[in-house]
Amino acid sequence: MKNTIILKQFAILLFCFIYFANLSAQESEMRFKVHGKIIDARTKKGIKKIPIKVLPFNRVIETDNNGTFLFNMPKGNYSFVMDYYPFVKQEVKLSLQSDTTLVVEMQTIPGSIYLGEVEVIGSRPATESPASLEQIEGRQLKTLPALIGERDILKAFSLTAGVTSSTDGAADMQVRGGLHGQNLYLLDGVPLYSTEHFFGLISVYNPTIIKNAKLYKSDFPAEYGGKISSVINVQTEDADLKKFKGEAEISMLTSKLALNIPLVKDKLALSLAGRLSNYSIVDIISPLLPEQLGTRFGVHFGDINANLFWKLSDKDKLKLTFLSNTDGIDVKSTMDNTVNKVWMNNNQQNLGLNWYKTISDKVENHLLVYGDIYGYDFGNSSLELNTNLKQMMQMLTGINSAGLVDKFSYQLSDKLNLNAGITFKTFGFSPVQFNVNDSNLNNVKAKEQIRLNEGVVFAEGEYKLAKQQTFTAGLRASTIGNQDKMYTNLEPRIGYHSIFANDYSISASIDRMTQPIHRVANSGLGLPFEIFFPSGSTLLPEASWNFSLGAAKDLSLKNAKLSLKVDAWYKTMENMVEFQDGYDAFYTLTYATQSNLMSDTRKYLTQGNGKAYGIDFSAKYNTNGLKLTADYTLMKAVCQFDELNGGLPFAAPTDIRNSLSLTSEFKLSDSWSFSATWQFNSGKPITVPTYIFVNPTANYQPFQVHDYDGRDFQLVETERNNYRTKPFHRMDVSFNHNYKTRKKHLDASISLGIYNIYNQANPYIYYIDGVQNSDKSYTPVLKSMSLFTILPSFSWSVKF
Repeated sequence: MKNTIILKQFAILLFCFIYFANLSAQESEMRFKVHGKIIDARTKKGIKKIPIKVLPFNRVIETDNNGTFLFNMPKGNYSFVMDYYPFVKQEVKLSLQSDTTLVVEMQTIPGSIYLGEVEVIGSRPATESPASLEQIEGRQLKTLPALIGERDILKAFSLTAGVTSSTDGAADMQVRGGLHGQNLYLLDGVPLYSTEHFFGLISVYNPTIIKNAKLYKSDFPAEYGGKISSVINVQTEDADLKKFKGEAEISMLTSKLALNIPLVKDKLALSLAGRLSNYSIVDIISPLLPEQLGTRFGVHFGDINANLFWKLSDKDKLKLTFLSNTDGIDVKSTMDNTVNKVWMNNNQQNLGLNWYKTISDKVENHLLVYGDIYGYDFGNSSLELNTNLKQMMQMLTGINSAGLVDKFSYQLSDKLNLNAGITFKTFGFSPVQFNVNDSNLNNVKAKEQIRLNEGVVFAEGEYKLAKQQTFTAGLRASTIGNQDKMYTNLEPRIGYHSIFANDYSISASIDRMTQPIHRVANSGLGLPFEIFFPSGSTLLPEASWNFSLGAAKDLSLKNAKLSLKVDAWYKTMENMVEFQDGYDAFYTLTYATQSNLMSDTRKYLTQGNGKAYGIDFSAKYNTNGLKLTADYTLMKAVCQFDELNGGLPFAAPTDIRNSLSLTSEFKLSDSWSFSATWQFNSGKPITVPTYIFVNPTANYQPFQVHDYDGRDFQLVETERNNYRTKPFHRMDVSFNHNYKTRKKHLDASISLGIYNIYNQANPYIYYIDGVQNSDKSYTPVLKSMSLFTILPSFSWSVKF
């Protein structure tokens, strides 16, 4: 019994010893978070890339782009040393007993000249991000040659590997075998339905307010969806809370003005930017022209961007954005007591409210609420002055939507981050409406809209396998439809990116994307006519699988840096939408609306599958005063539709096998620079008649628009995309000069350039024409017409 008591006492003592020993060990191993931010004492803004040395470990890390840092350290005494020119060296001592937050203000060295914000434009290391991601800062646009002086973010992206435009001069994008309508275009998180100005010549993105832009060609974050080819996310500059400033610019095509107006210092500010075509002056002059001239012509386009930035606190910020863009053509002629009018109006407006909230050191929230509307109006009318009889033909179409997006970013640990959120959207589709009457336009009643609702849940985890090795896995689940038909889509996303020693990286991704909203339009330049159709009982959602495997290498040479990047990719596309044989985006849909066929899309649309695969190469060389870039893509794209081409595969319209872009920038002096770009695209597939039968009794006139019903000639097409156009190539150059104005010493710049400097006649359109024979008969031949010859380029801007 006594031995039993002693044994119990020994067991209790042993348990207490182990317990307190373990408790002591836990206390000695307890770790705490040190979350901080380094800011400029003058501007109160975070300072990026500031090195922080931690003593006694002698460990050094850098702040991120927002000036923040995070340590996970054992309990103890430490010193944080910040020694970075041109700031005064600082040392902060800390006795770490719990999770701690630090804010360090850096003072500039006495006697130094404060320059404010100076942005250094340089190339990012190729290894920094996945090979499929392209990033452009807004200020980089100023160094690129431009068409008629108008720089454009979409045209800048078309210089990168894997991206082409549909035709010469077009501000659209075909990414890795996809169509322009398969790209998701965002402006401050709000989707854009129409991205073209001035017949597709430039995009709606105003270059004066662009902060940065990202193009995802694959490796798509789970938060993005709704399109199957790519994502273009453009962010505008936040309004400056401290000072009034502005910028004015004039080019051969447009005039621009941007203003920044602080309303409440350090709290509330308004930013406004407007762009107007210089040709809009024709609208002002036309009413002043004498009536006997017979025809008055008006053309205009413009856009307005506004954002109201409100800093509620250090943890809460609101950004209200607004966009309105319009395009229009108006022609009025008087002949034989009849007034004829033709018009085309294309307009888009959106409003978005962004709320950025820092909930804690580990959790951030971004809430976006938006609404947008797009409309197209084309028509003509005639008024007989004697009888007052009016006849009118009009075509209307459009789409509107509203949405709520709520995203959370949560740091679960030093190695694991979680991004998740929900999205709700509602769409209204205005079907194509064709009106023919002899009454007033106000009597036309719009047709009832087709409604569609969408709900989305997404989540994505980012896990650090090692110091510079990241693995991401996510899932996007969406349900879209109405009372007639519902679709549920699951979109897995997997990505890997690793930076190894010797400055090289590997990236890989697998993504599923779906697209419930279909866009059909006339391609390239011309009247911007586009129609949006919802998925439903007759149209299935489009879908794609995207696979990519890339590598990058950064080399440090003597007084120079060289970056190399390669990315192999493969894409499958399902349920793509195309017109049936004999239909196109305008004239045949006019017939369809008149014949009441619009409700049954099977009469004029069909769906099929496709695939595209290729390899992208990029190289960047930077040395003192010289930057060189080369981008090349080798690819193939194929389509297969059961109801087209006899069910046999055919080359996709985006099947441009070889594309090459070369860009250069040479610094001539402190104020002068020279830049040049050269582009080459191999021929693209188009459909030409296999046989042409000419009516020998036709009154044939060259360049006349002929009937396709056999009265002039009959076209027989047996294959789709059976002919390749001539290869396209062009060189653009520009000289850029930065200087101070004489009177008020304002920053100004001027750019002088030449578009298509060696006057290459790149075909814009192909058509069938006739060559007269000796016996007065005609032989049909295929001809082409070029649109953009050699053109001067000019722009001048001043900041105040």
